[in-house]
Amino acid sequence: MKKGAKNSITVFSNPDNGLQKDYRFSLEFFVFQENGLQIAYCPSLDISTSGTTFNEAVGNFYEMFQLYIECCVENNTLHDDLLAHGWKLQKKQMQPPTFAVLMKKPEMKKLMGGNIGYEKVVAPARIPMVV
Repeated sequence: MKKGAKNSITVFSNPDNGLQKDYRFSLEFFVFQENGLQIAYCPSLDISTSGTTFNEAVGNFYEMFQLYIECCVENNTLHDDLLAHGWKLQKKQMQPPTFAVLMKKPEMKKLMGGNIGYEKVVAPARIPMVV
């Protein structure tokens, strides 16, 4: 992402149910090696998973993200959980925490400040609109 660029988060109507809307956005996470495993970590949601290969870690991350969203929606905690992780929510807009906020996390300081090689992954994501 270019310096100064903002994440674009758009609201769409769900084609299966015209009443339910969802947010579609780019979710950023990092994949790095630690103790012989590939770790996929998303600082804006503070979720991670691992795999023996890059592809397995990324696949496991998508599955973990889906389970996270389903669990939060089922328990009606998505709004509160996103706010707790620094997200800014309004009726039709959603903004993840800024990079400066994320850099306050010890995991991010270790990743960015150390000699750990990592790959940044930007993937399309979708979550139900929080009212």
